[in-house]
Amino acid sequence: MSSAVIDIGSGSVRLLLGGKKTTVMTKLGEGLNAEGVLSETAIIRTVSAIKDLAMTARLAGAEVHAFATEAVRVASNRGEFLSAVSAECAVDVEIISGYEEAEVALLGACPDGDATVIDIGGASVEIVCGSRGNISYVKSLPLGMVRLTEQSDGAPDLIRAYSVRGLSNYGKVEVLGKAIGVGGTFTSLSAMAQGLEKYDSEKVQGYYLDKETVAGIREKLIEAETPEKIMEIYPSLPPLRAELIKAGAIFVGELFDYLGIDGVTVSEADNLDGYLRYKGLN
Repeated sequence: MSSAVIDIGSGSVRLLLGGKKTTVMTKLGEGLNAEGVLSETAIIRTVSAIKDLAMTARLAGAEVHAFATEAVRVASNRGEFLSAVSAECAVDVEIISGYEEAEVALLGACPDGDATVIDIGGASVEIVCGSRGNISYVKSLPLGMVRLTEQSDGAPDLIRAYSVRGLSNYGKVEVLGKAIGVGGTFTSLSAMAQGLEKYDSEKVQGYYLDKETVAGIREKLIEAETPEKIMEIYPSLPPLRAELIKAGAIFVGELFDYLGIDGVTVSEADNLDGYLRYKGLN
């Protein structure tokens, strides 16, 4: 039997099935920063998405595996969420640590060479440096874009200030090999930079996203102000991503400065692919 993997993130739920990925934005981490709990509405949205994706996988004859990251790791009511997923979706969820999250991102994006992989999620950001699977640096911090957007109430100056303060907690990072960006912020910025009206994973994969391009997008997002106006400029964005992308663009600009890099190569291969390798499922 083939294997399918569901990644339950703080911003989205994603399915890897037969080499293809499906993403549903659910913002599971909405309100988590302030309350420390997963909201009832966010749980309902997310459980519904998991149920649909698991059914898709089973209809294709695949065995479903699932893992959850920062939002579920830290939520005081994670037991309620996991019970709902088990009861309504018949899916058992593994909660992986921040270290494991970084490790599977590296395994997914660059299993065979030297790389520094940055994985931007909804509730956390992982930076991992490694060479052929051997890790020389890894750190996961609660700097995700759902958190950053809520903390700042969308104010650009506050987003920038929180980004700078948060990034300082990574300490000295010796960038190793190619810098690779994974996660919805990077893939969305890649699509936006190319002016795609509809998201195209083949065009996103391998795109080099540089500082100058990110700066230009950032200024457009700040000027647009609302998610509705942002979607008019960048039609490839789904509504919930449009709510988070301003924080994403500002954060990425500060990240490039902090790491002293000119840009990243965007990878569609990420922790979903890495989890398959990590568990020996592929």
